[in-house]
Amino acid sequence: MDSRVRDTLIEMNRIPERKKQKFKTEAIQRSHAKLSQNLKSKLKLRKFNKKAKRYVPKMPNVTPPCVRGFFHEVFPFVDIMRNYSPRKSLLKDFVAGITVGIIHIPQGMAYGFLSGLPPVYGLYTSFFPVIMYFFFGSSKHISMGTFAVTSLMVGAVVERGYDQYSSETTFTSDFSELNSTQVNQTNTTTMSPVADQNFDHIKLGMAMSVTFVAGVIQLLLGIFRLGYLASFLSDPLISGFTCGAAVHVFSSQVSHLFGVPVPNYHGAFKLIYYYRDFFKNLHLTNPVTSTASVTCTFVLILIKEGINNNPTCEPDLLVPVPVELIVVVASTVISHYTKIHDEFKVEVVGHIPVGLPPMEVTHLGYVWDVIGDSFAIACISFAISYSMAKILAERNDYKINPNQELVASGVCNVFGSMCSSFCSAASLSRSLVQENAGGRSQIVGLFSSSLVLIVLLYLGPMFESLPTCILACVIIVTLKGIFKQFYDMIILWRLCKRDFLCLTGYTMDDNETVWFVTFLATVILDVGLGLMVGIAFAFFFVLRNSLRPHMCVLGNVPGTSVYRDIATNRTVTEVPGIKIFRFESNLYFANADQFRDRLYDKTKINPRKLKSKKQKTLYKALLQRKRELELAEIEAKAEKKRTKKELEKQKSSIEEEVNKEIPVEWTEEHDQLLAKEKKELKRIFLRAWIPPIHTLIIDCSVVSYLDTVAVKVLTQIFADFKEIGIKVFLAGCREDVRDLLKRTEFYRSVDYNPIYYTVHEAVIIANELNTINLFQREPGRVDMHSIETETDIDQSLATTSGNTYSSANEPQGAESKIKQIQV
Repeated sequence: MDSRVRDTLIEMNRIPERKKQKFKTEAIQRSHAKLSQNLKSKLKLRKFNKKAKRYVPKMPNVTPPCVRGFFHEVFPFVDIMRNYSPRKSLLKDFVAGITVGIIHIPQGMAYGFLSGLPPVYGLYTSFFPVIMYFFFGSSKHISMGTFAVTSLMVGAVVERGYDQYSSETTFTSDFSELNSTQVNQTNTTTMSPVADQNFDHIKLGMAMSVTFVAGVIQLLLGIFRLGYLASFLSDPLISGFTCGAAVHVFSSQVSHLFGVPVPNYHGAFKLIYYYRDFFKNLHLTNPVTSTASVTCTFVLILIKEGINNNPTCEPDLLVPVPVELIVVVASTVISHYTKIHDEFKVEVVGHIPVGLPPMEVTHLGYVWDVIGDSFAIACISFAISYSMAKILAERNDYKINPNQELVASGVCNVFGSMCSSFCSAASLSRSLVQENAGGRSQIVGLFSSSLVLIVLLYLGPMFESLPTCILACVIIVTLKGIFKQFYDMIILWRLCKRDFLCLTGYTMDDNETVWFVTFLATVILDVGLGLMVGIAFAFFFVLRNSLRPHMCVLGNVPGTSVYRDIATNRTVTEVPGIKIFRFESNLYFANADQFRDRLYDKTKINPRKLKSKKQKTLYKALLQRKRELELAEIEAKAEKKRTKKELEKQKSSIEEEVNKEIPVEWTEEHDQLLAKEKKELKRIFLRAWIPPIHTLIIDCSVVSYLDTVAVKVLTQIFADFKEIGIKVFLAGCREDVRDLLKRTEFYRSVDYNPIYYTVHEAVIIANELNTINLFQREPGRVDMHSIETETDIDQSLATTSGNTYSSANEPQGAESKIKQIQV
């Protein structure tokens, strides 16, 4: 036996019997308490484990189909190649690839020139991103590579960074002498390989850094499945921004068209300063440069509009005429043999290296300086590419994945920044050419890249004599597709006009306003600032429409169960005695108060005003009743005096009996009079106050979200309308809304069923309840929807008199009741 147990038994033998019993009881209680505590702790632990299992997601079962699906999602080309039919599609893809590749060569050189880098970097951008998009892209028809807007944005970063860091960089003496020689030559920027290596080091570093950061941003957004954020960049926003950026692209090439030297400006209002200096230096125009520009522009427009885009000639063309390549080759040949660079100081492309650039990361030294610009470029390049991919996918009946498009764009830019290619995007013109030429898949990109690779490996030096004014002409003529988006403004204007007064004085739709403001901000301020202003305005309208959604009063289409807005449909009629109010947005703390105010305004029923009117009406009715009772009291006193005189004439014995019976008869008569008076007051209230309607129905079919603030507002609305005798129904509530109302104990504040599935069901129930009340009342009385309970009448009396009226302090008789009513 344990020593502790033995000691306990010995101790118990020494203790008297009562103390032993008490000791046993306390020991049992302690053991029970300890046992219950252990059980409670175990139960709490089990409950905690159950709750934790609810919130901790289960790890998915890694099965071969799951891995296969993930692999196919990351590499869409696997499914594309699996369903690819070489017999049906290979020849069409080859023709489309050669056609797009021919366009890639002049556009790549032109947009490389636009980005502030040597033209060969545009060819790099036309090669590496296209190859990477073949493996990661989900669109079959967009043409990745150089694009005017992204090239302009990269060029702005390059020029600003070069102006900032060029003064801090010390060049070699050979480069200094060479640079001074080039400065003396006003219209010449041709550089030797040594000059290119030093002069473009800062520019190349800025371009590659901004491309790398933009790619990382796109890659992270795609990995975290944030492709839905592209919906915030609406089509009017992108259209207005690209049109404004196209104005900057056009302006940046005007000086090259005429050979006029103009310094670079950055920041807001730079176009104003640019054109000021351009017209100031217009007398320095190079006649040969301007003549070549006019001739080249005329030829490009003539062939593009007269042949390629001509509906009568288009069916006879197998592929569009490669007019850009023809003009570039012809201009290069003429420039080489006429030596216009040496004779007439015409600016030419200069040195073009042969081969592919080495893959390196040494140029990514300006990452921290370009984060803000990189975010803007990442958003715009993805938005443009995704918009074009979505349009072409809808035309050809397939779907694209926005998250995978983000990943593809990120991989193209991250990998491209290591291979000397700047930020890429889908070109509108090349994508349409690829589709019209019969392209069926991204194999088109492989064929076009092969043609660009041939130029990089073998034909690059042949374009060293190409005048830069020809590249400027190619850029400007290519902008026609972007400037066509001005028609979007006309289309938006024709669609709908709403209640926003723009700066011009016209009434514009929200989308029109976003387009117009984004365009003006981009043109007047700058590309980056214009994008920020456009996004800010877009968010402003999203917030405004959320805070001020459309609300209306509905009416019934005769002969149907359909209800429409009475303000826009002349055929609908309001249901007699019922108001139907629709709120077309989520209801939460930001718009809950406005919901209540607009409800009162639209239905023209304000419970607060009607409550005051009701009190005044009941007060007048009570005054009238008081006058009637006063007259009755005067008559009763006169009758009492006459009765008293008659009693005095009778015998004393009879008088004693009468005096004994009077108190008992008077008490019974008092109760009868009090009940009769309450019925009379109810009848007076029914006659005195009639609300304008008997039921208010709130259509919640569009409301998908409520919060606790909105529930409080709804509870207050129900209480306010109840005080004036109007019932409120909620129709079309979704399951989430009903669950929230149940969790917040909303139903405890309502003494009837307020939820119905449809508006028509709520209307039928409201009319049936009103009909039942009509049958229950006396003929000739007012509608029963205004009948109040006896308690409501007592409360109205107390409110009117200023005292608390209850059965505990109920006045004895009609006379005492009148005395308590304070007039």
